[in-house]
Amino acid sequence: MAGSVVPREEINILLLGETGAGKSTFINAFANYFKFNSLGDAISGEVEVLISCKFTITNDDYEMKTITIVSEDDDNEDEDKNDVIDNVGESSTQECGAYVFHADENKIIRLIDTPGIGDTRGIEYDKKNFENTLKCINQYDYLNGICILLKPNNARLNIIFKYCIQELLSHLHKSAKDNIVFCFTNTRGTFFRPGDTLPVLKRQLNEIQKNSDIEIKICKDTIYCFDNESFRFLAAVKEGMAFTDKEIFAVSWEKSSEESMRLLQYIINCTPHKLIDTISLNNARQIVAILYKPLVEVNRNIQENISHIEKLKKEIQRTDISIEELKSKLYIPDIKLEIKSLDRPKVVCTSSNCQKCDKIAESCHIKWKKLNAFIQKRNGVMIFGKCKSCGCHAKKHKAILYENRSSYSKKFDKHIENIISENKLDQFVKQNHIDKLQEKIDQLKVHKNTIDNIVIKFTQFLMQNTITTFNDKYAEYLDYIIRLEKRTFDATKSYNKEIL
Repeated sequence: MAGSVVPREEINILLLGETGAGKSTFINAFANYFKFNSLGDAISGEVEVLISCKFTITNDDYEMKTITIVSEDDDNEDEDKNDVIDNVGESSTQECGAYVFHADENKIIRLIDTPGIGDTRGIEYDKKNFENTLKCINQYDYLNGICILLKPNNARLNIIFKYCIQELLSHLHKSAKDNIVFCFTNTRGTFFRPGDTLPVLKRQLNEIQKNSDIEIKICKDTIYCFDNESFRFLAAVKEGMAFTDKEIFAVSWEKSSEESMRLLQYIINCTPHKLIDTISLNNARQIVAILYKPLVEVNRNIQENISHIEKLKKEIQRTDISIEELKSKLYIPDIKLEIKSLDRPKVVCTSSNCQKCDKIAESCHIKWKKLNAFIQKRNGVMIFGKCKSCGCHAKKHKAILYENRSSYSKKFDKHIENIISENKLDQFVKQNHIDKLQEKIDQLKVHKNTIDNIVIKFTQFLMQNTITTFNDKYAEYLDYIIRLEKRTFDATKSYNKEIL
């Protein structure tokens, strides 16, 4: 109908990547590739700045100059540009942000920036960054594309690189696999090819497919190579710097612009990933993470009850047991798990080789500092990455918010007590009590199987719906409990090793 308004199509693209992959430059460059046909046009026109940033560049005389570009949102006539960057730079690396531009009259491109993976402050900050990312994308219904930005020269499958890819994919629902693309930055030095990173990436994706049976395509359709130095060149020229090698940057602009068009076309043709799938998955992860620790402790308590009852049953079954001794053992033991909340968190060592932490896992430090700060050397708690209290490495320590203790009690049968008082203790009474003990054991085993089945269902749900396998917190915490029990066993002669 004449005069009708064509609704604009919104294209949501999530940017993920290792710290230092160049997401900020990518965002600014990407918008300008669609605004200008060539580098020459961009030099003559008004540069689109979506995100404020600054960088250092060297001119033809090898003189260094800091280039600062400020977005319209951060522009303040009363404030120096460098001060603006100093103010926004810290938060922009820690918080998500959505940056919008128009690819054409009918398309709105929304680039969702995220904090870099591999935060120098530690894994705890990476986890917080992922939580912030999930909160950020929660306001959108779908993602058209998920761009993982990589540097082209990661020849080794180092821990950080492997962790980054694995952690990224473990937070995505498997339905997002067809929306994932890999964008390699700074590729002019590798002839606009992925470089040494590609075989490393392929090995890791093959490993993921082997473990989860989920294939993430790695081919021309999902590989894009950029070199956004041409945007830095553009920003420097706008600041009055002169260069003699403009042609090199013009080639970078042309090739990166072509890749941008190809990337957008591929993303538009993808079936959008419904974010409710990924959000629901991560909500389930959080619930599971909260439940794992108490489930392990309840499981341990059940095992402790079973062990004590089995021991008592064996003692009653002895043929040489006296009547007086038998009388003292005709009860059903009950071990309850008592939880004591701590006024403030404390740090404990979880190392199985620790010699200074006793059987109740006394804290290494009375004063609490955030665990992440505790792990850092500079706060005085650590000497060369080791705990000053017990000597174990910082990574072997964990924070606890509560402690649990086992409370022992004995439940005597009134009927048995009456028989004892009438001196009518016989073999029937003995067998009857043994049967009651066995009944109690059977009940506890049913409870234990119920808990085990709950954990299995939780684990299966996450494994069936996430792209990569996740860190099994239940197994991790169970291993921690076992280490504590082994430490107690080594320190206590009377310890019942059947609990292990």
